[in-house]
Amino acid sequence: EDGIRDKLVTGVQTCALPIYFPPLTAKYLYERFTEHFKTQEQINIYDPSSGWGGRLLGAMSVDDNRNIHYIGTDPNTDHTTTPGRTKYHEFADFFNTKTYRATGLYPKTHTYEIFQHGSEEIHNDPKFQKYKGQLDLVFTSPPYFAKEAYSEDDEQSYKKFSQYDLWRDGFLRKTLETAVEWLKEDRYLLWNIADAVFDGDMLPLEQDSIDILKSLGMEYKGTLKMSLAQMPGGNRIDTETGLPKAKNFCKVNGMWLKYEPIFVFYKPKY
Repeated sequence: EDGIRDKLVTGVQTCALPIYFPPLTAKYLYERFTEHFKTQEQINIYDPSSGWGGRLLGAMSVDDNRNIHYIGTDPNTDHTTTPGRTKYHEFADFFNTKTYRATGLYPKTHTYEIFQHGSEEIHNDPKFQKYKGQLDLVFTSPPYFAKEAYSEDDEQSYKKFSQYDLWRDGFLRKTLETAVEWLKEDRYLLWNIADAVFDGDMLPLEQDSIDILKSLGMEYKGTLKMSLAQMPGGNRIDTETGLPKAKNFCKVNGMWLKYEPIFVFYKPKY
């Protein structure tokens, strides 16, 4: 299990708003969970919810001893720049041609392909079919139902599925079914999600994700703890217990911090 259980992964984020995933955290995870096949001709990494591009940037910056091909999908039409291109294209191309990658000090750049579909329906795209059974790693941080509104686009999952149970079955399960089916055996799926309060109710996003993945034959290997930036009022201490009131917390260098779980699942060989 490679020391996964209770492992702390540092990251800097904000909460309750759309999140820019820390690129260096993504880079670390890509490298760690592709280590046992890093010399493979091409490593296909699938990100079902590309968000604001943090995981894309992490993929583009992976060490040159791997050949990374990032596959991302997100239905947000706000990201469209010109027909057939998105801000993801502009982001990746800028990194590959305008940053240190273009100085000649590094032998290559990593590749990518972007789809503007919801992850619950991406399996219907003929161009995505070529990746069936060819994914080497799945890693994403999906929307937390309606807790994170990335846009007002009608294709956003919280717009399409207005009730949590509909979202869980119509978006979360469908997304995970595709991810597992498209993933190779002897490969990992990393799922960054946390329970969230919405309309006064705590949504069981963590347990529902775990239950769905187990029902799909995936093996749970542990949880990585991604620490969050400390925010005013975000780590209030219970005076009786001396512990934070947050559901997920850990102590780093004597300071209490919230963390978000990254659940690690493995697809076994059959």
